[in-house]
Amino acid sequence: MCNSAALISVIVPVWNAHDYLERCIDSIIHQTYTNLEIILVDDGSSDDSLEICRSFERKDTRIKVFHKENGGQGSARNFALEHCQGQYVGFVDNDDWILPTMYERLMELICKYKVNVSRCDDAQSVEEIGKDVRGDFFLSKEEFHKEFFCDIVGGHVTDRLFERKLIGEYRFPNSKTIEDTRFIRQLVQNINGEAFTKEKLYFYTVREDNTSNKFARTYISSFERAMEYQSRYEEAIRLFPGYQDLLLQKSTTFACGCIRILLQTKKKKSNDFEMMAGFLRKYKSQIWKNKSIAWKYKLFVLML
Repeated sequence: MCNSAALISVIVPVWNAHDYLERCIDSIIHQTYTNLEIILVDDGSSDDSLEICRSFERKDTRIKVFHKENGGQGSARNFALEHCQGQYVGFVDNDDWILPTMYERLMELICKYKVNVSRCDDAQSVEEIGKDVRGDFFLSKEEFHKEFFCDIVGGHVTDRLFERKLIGEYRFPNSKTIEDTRFIRQLVQNINGEAFTKEKLYFYTVREDNTSNKFARTYISSFERAMEYQSRYEEAIRLFPGYQDLLLQKSTTFACGCIRILLQTKKKKSNDFEMMAGFLRKYKSQIWKNKSIAWKYKLFVLML
């Protein structure tokens, strides 16, 4: 049974965020939903981020500050999950900010539709607020599984609210670019549906030096995404035949991209090359028959 006044733990991993941190924390403490536990985990910052966190802690009893050696965003989130007390859990990145009604709306959706996950839309500028589309939407367990598994709905944790029981002992993996998606994938079989609003309540800050941008432009992104989609495709062969074509198309596209980079950097004999090429060779006939895969990729696979 949903408790509309339940404690929400808001987890913020913090690392060298001097220019953004006050805005982030300020947006959380001024939520219209006030029953919050705000957990700030300083992940070995070398600037004054820890002191900024401490200053907020002294002013708001809902805030708990922890400090740990640097281990990355996933590590900081996992640390917080070991210490949070809320019946529900949300995540905010230290350079982003949220509208005052975000957690009130997400809790309303969970209670209205009796689901264990809710989601809002996100934006990159305040100018997008006026483009909000009011109205609530709902994906059943089966619909959510298909749309998430096939990458139709996004895999961010920051624009969602999760029931704590759903997370259980699952934790964020050691990943550079798609740790959110890999985290949710662990939960997906136990998600009983997702309610969402197209209101833009979460605001991303686009930074050239943030983790996602730093690695998204590198080989790491292509490789990790290729591995994720290959894993999903092989799972679909066994369990979800209706998902196979789309997942094979994504697997092939990213694998070819990885191989192209490896050839350019003269790493044809690397283990990564063999992993990517091995997948493409194994499913060569399926790739050739797949109408959604572009001819340039099919020809590329034939030349391996």
